[in-house]
Amino acid sequence: MSNALWRAFASFVAKPAVSVFMMKLATAIDGPLMRATQGKLRLSFIIPVLLLKVPGRKTGLLREVPLLFVPDGADCLLVASNAGQGRLPNWYLNLRETSTARIVSSAGTADVDVRELDGAEREAAWIKAIALYPGYVRYQARTSYTIPVMRLSPRTG
Repeated sequence: MSNALWRAFASFVAKPAVSVFMMKLATAIDGPLMRATQGKLRLSFIIPVLLLKVPGRKTGLLREVPLLFVPDGADCLLVASNAGQGRLPNWYLNLRETSTARIVSSAGTADVDVRELDGAEREAAWIKAIALYPGYVRYQARTSYTIPVMRLSPRTG
């Protein structure tokens, strides 16, 4: 897809009603599809998507959610935008309560260490995120808080 076409698509998808619909559609389809194919197939073929597996903060039960991610070397950046709905996504609240998670992507399954970014490191990650998906700028404009960014790094040892 050309850069101009991608930007037009991203602008359309960033509209409030469209972004919420697409987020729900992708979650409903990508989760089961990625689980069944170990991350090899997904509806969201244009952008990088991973399946995040993290225990729920209240129940401890494993929660799985497909998410857009920003590749950053061996790491993945996750933007907790919740499509600019004005509340933090549950997956982010769950990640804040743990230091590790598991991800499934087209590269396979990996255990990852989790860290929330702040300051200059968050700003650098934010620039990478909006370069991949410009809709994050609109999402930020619809919220009263700074959208969190998480770094997931492959576990060593």
